[in-house]
Amino acid sequence: MTSFDIFLNEGDVKKVTPDLELAKSLIKDMKERISKSNLLDVNIFPKMIFENIYDSLRDFCDAVLAIDGFKSYSHQASIYYLLKKGFDISVVKEIDQFRYKRNGSKYYGVPISIDEAKDIKTFYKKIKSKIYEILRK
Repeated sequence: MTSFDIFLNEGDVKKVTPDLELAKSLIKDMKERISKSNLLDVNIFPKMIFENIYDSLRDFCDAVLAIDGFKSYSHQASIYYLLKKGFDISVVKEIDQFRYKRNGSKYYGVPISIDEAKDIKTFYKKIKSKIYEILRK
């Protein structure tokens, strides 16, 4: 188990001035990625859907960090910050597993299956209300 504070202490995250404009831009990107992913057929575009939904989750994490005055240089640090926002450790670990799969796909040519694309879509639907609850605050 990794704590966000470890990332901060190791320099993977820096304390900065809160940046609401960056957060707004990231949230806009998040919403656009999700809406466009929903237009794609999961049987034809599993990799695109998976990567776009993962990237939208990362956009959300980075938006929250920007609002709170942090800049992350690590996907993992961004994900683990969600613990400070009330997300359950099981949710954080699942996003981290998606990070691992996305990196395999993006950098090592590991294919994304239709089931994996369906899994991330289902996962997003499960946590969507919590995401929007945090963004409303």
